[in-house]
Amino acid sequence: MQLLTTLRFFGTGAFYTVEGDLHDVSVPSVCRIVHRVANSLARLTDRHIRFPVDIQDVMKTKQGFFDKAGFPGVVGAIDCTHVRLYGAPLGDDEPLYVNRKGYHSINVQAVCNASFKMTNVAARWPGSTHDSAVLHGSLLGEMFENGRLQGTLIGDTGYALRPWLMTPVAEPTTNAERRYNRSHRRTRVTIEQVFGQLKRKFPCLSLGLRVAPRRACQIIKACCVLHNIAKELREPEIEGELREDEGNDDIPYDGHIQDGTIQRNRIINAYF
Repeated sequence: MQLLTTLRFFGTGAFYTVEGDLHDVSVPSVCRIVHRVANSLARLTDRHIRFPVDIQDVMKTKQGFFDKAGFPGVVGAIDCTHVRLYGAPLGDDEPLYVNRKGYHSINVQAVCNASFKMTNVAARWPGSTHDSAVLHGSLLGEMFENGRLQGTLIGDTGYALRPWLMTPVAEPTTNAERRYNRSHRRTRVTIEQVFGQLKRKFPCLSLGLRVAPRRACQIIKACCVLHNIAKELREPEIEGELREDEGNDDIPYDGHIQDGTIQRNRIINAYF
């Protein structure tokens, strides 16, 4: 009953009062149930959300992305998405949670592979945090920066161009740069599709969460775990459209690293 109550909350985004009335459970009990089950699911993150490290997994991931649009060496598509917070107790930190669109949110970073499975999730940053800052402050960014992870991430203009993170050419002037941008776009869109699948499957993430940020982060991670389990079980995706304001559309980042520009030019010259 606890599991089903929680799954229905994830799948409808209904108020705790609706859940309680449906299952003849008090609102405080529903709150405790959702918190307990979400924490249990979130503890499974390391089992079901794993970044490719073994050489075979890395090569398989690279090939999967290359087969999409011919972009070489990609081990993950990265982006962030905002999950709304409604009426949450934010205290003195309230301004930190106001994103650039003017509402309170958690800025969730995720990386996926070409099969639409998440391979890394960071759900702990307030909505005002820039995408590039989320990556810079994450363990994933640190491991790439220190050379402990191999391969290339592919991200939008909200990220700094680095030797291990390829972004689009802002103003392409050659056919090769335009071909690079087309391939980049067709490869990177995978993570946007993953966010769409996640929020359609778990409307609580698109409608918003009426809990404190810490509990919201546990619910987000729990939903990501369930998303990957659904992929492992080959569950069909739910059709539908998301509201326009659920995208991220972050402000372009202009602090690019020179070594990143050199690496991007090498890729353009060799493959496009």
